[in-house]
Amino acid sequence: MTNTRSFDLNLLPVLEALLSEEQVSRAARRLNLSQPATSAALARLRDAFDDPLLIRDGRGMVPSHLARQLQPRLAALIAEIESVITPQATFDPATTKRRFTIAANDYAVSAVLSRVVARLHETAPAASVEILPLEEHFSDRLAIADFDLAIRDDWSLRSLRNRETLFHEAYVCIARSDHPRLSPTPTIDEFLAEGHVLIAPRADTSGPVDAALARIGARRTIAVTTPHFLAAPAMVAETDYVMTIARRIAEQMAVYHRLRLFEPPVPVSGFDVAMAWPAQRQGDPAVDWLRQQIHDVL
Repeated sequence: MTNTRSFDLNLLPVLEALLSEEQVSRAARRLNLSQPATSAALARLRDAFDDPLLIRDGRGMVPSHLARQLQPRLAALIAEIESVITPQATFDPATTKRRFTIAANDYAVSAVLSRVVARLHETAPAASVEILPLEEHFSDRLAIADFDLAIRDDWSLRSLRNRETLFHEAYVCIARSDHPRLSPTPTIDEFLAEGHVLIAPRADTSGPVDAALARIGARRTIAVTTPHFLAAPAMVAETDYVMTIARRIAEQMAVYHRLRLFEPPVPVSGFDVAMAWPAQRQGDPAVDWLRQQIHDVL
């Protein structure tokens, strides 16, 4: 056979039709080609394989020994090539049993994924979801496509090409609903007079509120530092402490705890939340569908 690099793969369906029909005219009709074009393709095939492939036998033609060896493998080979060139782009959420893997921090799990999981339970009942912890340094895992999606603040994902901003998150303050000293709209002095709970996943000793206070020459008292988004509101509900937290988390926690929400007495910059996915997942119809579900519930 000639060099495989120069072989025209378009000739394989012609060969399959010729060996099945054992006649040029019937193969031409099956392929919707003219008879001269089919004969020319047969000539090219004979040259490529250095074999007659079809041999005249009376009024008909019969496959050569090589052709008989090739014939059982042709259909599967053609199907495999077609699947590579034109990959299957269908995805049926109603029947899929895919296991989606999503890397997220505590905030993203509460603010985003609780609703996403509820949506998937309805629209893809046979699918499953694995939520993985999202460390600060996860580039290596993203590079090897260890998960389908990652969700966290956009700043942390800014270097990644495949990402989308989902929404902007604002900060709000919370305190227990029967706090003995805070007015309905707490002033900066009231705010600073109370102890504060700080969520610090990286064991930080300050946060965005402290940066905002520093701009006006003020400081607050940090009474509790914790890495846990969900535990902190419970602490606030049981004490006189106040806390500044992402609005979506505050609104969720206010349903379960005796909390009141109020605007920070100083402007505090919020943050964008984004999702990113490995390059290997680009164009994956299942991941495309999952991303759309996330957009739909937000």
